Amino acid sequence: MKRISINVIVSQLLILLLLFILYRKLTLIDYINVSFNIGSTLLFIGLAVLVFQSGFFDFFSTSMKKVFYRKNVQEEIMTMRPPSEVITVKSSFFFRLGIPIILLMLVALLIYSI
Repeated sequence: MKRISINVIVSQLLILLLLFILYRKLTLIDYINVSFNIGSTLLFIGLAVLVFQSGFFDFFSTSMKKVFYRKNVQEEIMTMRPPSEVITVKSSFFFRLGIPIILLMLVALLIYSI
């Protein structure tokens, strides 16, 4: 819990710093825009890592290798690791950063709409 709260505080400080760098002012709508872009990017990266690690593209990768490489090179190509084994970063890291940013952005959006 302590680590998550530190991540949230650091991410919000980075968003505020980026907000001052990009817009040179602090408004609620600018905060919503910046936090949405950062949060959605982190969630997209997390989902992409999750899909690659699930092995979804392993069959597609081996099929493309069989089609596009010559037969004398195929044995060497087939010994390569599949994409699910190449990506070692955990998707939970991106989710732990992205979900609180999106939730705080939704709270700010609710305040803005009132």
